[in-house]
Amino acid sequence: MTTEATESYDCVCDVLIVGAGGGLAGALAACDAGADVVVVEKSAFAGGATALSGGTLWLFTNSVSRAAGLDDTIEKGIAHLSAIVPKGYPSATPARLEAYVRASGPLVDLLQRHDVALQHSGWTDYYAEAPGGFVRGRTLHAAPFNAHELGAAESWLRPTKLFLAANSVEVAVLALGARSLRTAWVSARVLCRDLWARARRVKLLTRGQSLMGRILRAAVRKKIPIWRETPLLDLIVENGAVKGAIVQRDGKPVRIHARKGVLLAAGGFARNDGMRQLYQAPVGTDVTMSSPDDTGEVILLGQTHGAATALLEESWWVPGTKTPAGPMLHVWDRCFPHSLIVDTTGKRYLNEAGPYMEAGQAMIRRHRELNTDHSWIILESRHRNRYAFGLAPPRFTPGEWFETGYLKKADTLEGLADAIGVHPGTLKETVAHFNTMVANGRDADFARGETAYSRFYSDERVKPNGNLGAVERGPFYAAKIYPGDVGTAGGLLTDEFARVLNKDGQPIAGLYAAGNTSASVFGPMYPGAGASIAASMIFSLIAVNHMAAKNQVNT
Repeated sequence: MTTEATESYDCVCDVLIVGAGGGLAGALAACDAGADVVVVEKSAFAGGATALSGGTLWLFTNSVSRAAGLDDTIEKGIAHLSAIVPKGYPSATPARLEAYVRASGPLVDLLQRHDVALQHSGWTDYYAEAPGGFVRGRTLHAAPFNAHELGAAESWLRPTKLFLAANSVEVAVLALGARSLRTAWVSARVLCRDLWARARRVKLLTRGQSLMGRILRAAVRKKIPIWRETPLLDLIVENGAVKGAIVQRDGKPVRIHARKGVLLAAGGFARNDGMRQLYQAPVGTDVTMSSPDDTGEVILLGQTHGAATALLEESWWVPGTKTPAGPMLHVWDRCFPHSLIVDTTGKRYLNEAGPYMEAGQAMIRRHRELNTDHSWIILESRHRNRYAFGLAPPRFTPGEWFETGYLKKADTLEGLADAIGVHPGTLKETVAHFNTMVANGRDADFARGETAYSRFYSDERVKPNGNLGAVERGPFYAAKIYPGDVGTAGGLLTDEFARVLNKDGQPIAGLYAAGNTSASVFGPMYPGAGASIAASMIFSLIAVNHMAAKNQVNT
């Protein structure tokens, strides 16, 4: 970083990155290009929402996937996104989709150069049946990481509660309980890994903690300045071009000149009540798992400087419930047999085992039709005895769940209907029809269990459809279920170079955006595990590369 001040600036750098989450990938790229880079982060922590996540990356043809035997190509990737991403969304142009595909391999190369060890997950593409899709999937995850390798920066990493050192696929398998040899093998592997780490006094991190821990370690090794507790106050604009920013550091305004550009990668607005009521009602902020600092002011600031926005009505939806301890998301347990979801009239209306963003969108549509904010997830006794429900392992249900009314319980369906305020006759009719389809092994209404995604979260011991099980043996349980999320998906509109566009569709010179600060490249859908995290890092990389190329031409 160039520290000398000019007449109007307190410090000067080449690249200024706002947000120390996925944008840190861009910081590493800037460092590799020989550019001076400064990262500012309003919170006390680095890692952003990614540190709280499953920590996966959905990436097209790359060295890690090829080593795992995945026969992916640029052409297959473009064909896949062209087939599954809805047309007509300004953030999901063919040029942006192609840019995502082509930059996947370079992102992996960048991360591996900086010792961010990645592994192929085997997590199925969410639309594997579409052209270019893979049942083995494109998802990667970071190898387990020893937090102590961060040294003094260990306290910088945004903390989360890791109950066990398992990656996201292992967690999904363990949620099935002791139902197969695969579960037993994964349980043994996770336990041995944990015991070995404890024996060596290693603080083992997995999931988002591992991914961002490794990236943060790389940034620290490269001596990239990360100014924590330094919020963005405003952009500095001269003659229509962004030249830098004003930040608050140590209680004082600091003017930074960014010679090559400013990248906004500061997250979305999942924790902003006003914005969510304006764009996403009836959804609020109480079923989000995003970072507490995800409050949207950077998007609002971009708007004040003329930036266009898109997809503000969308989030990365995941059905969730409100436990006494806080929100809990339901990725896999709603897919397991012996469960179903009904609306407040007692009728079933969606494929419970479908991709979570689709499920959340179906819930929002139904809730708006019925002028409500919730549905009910119903579990039969075999579900509670065999599988995890959220963070509760099989056969163990916290007493406060019943005491607080979070979880309703009844010996009969009539009793459960009374407990949740649904007409008993309607609920019994819904369940009877559902059980008839279970007996036939096919969900004729919503095709539950008929895709690779559904089967990824199935019980292989349940035949003929591992996602379908009758709801007939008491006791029965029910909890209100809402369209929760892991962050918002709409924001500033950008092009294939991650340049922020104004309302006339023209780039705002010097201004770039990535991650949840920008509108999703996938439009209103979610194609695979880790797609949003990958997009954040990919377009951070693209932004920095464009800054470097642009300035080389100009000089």
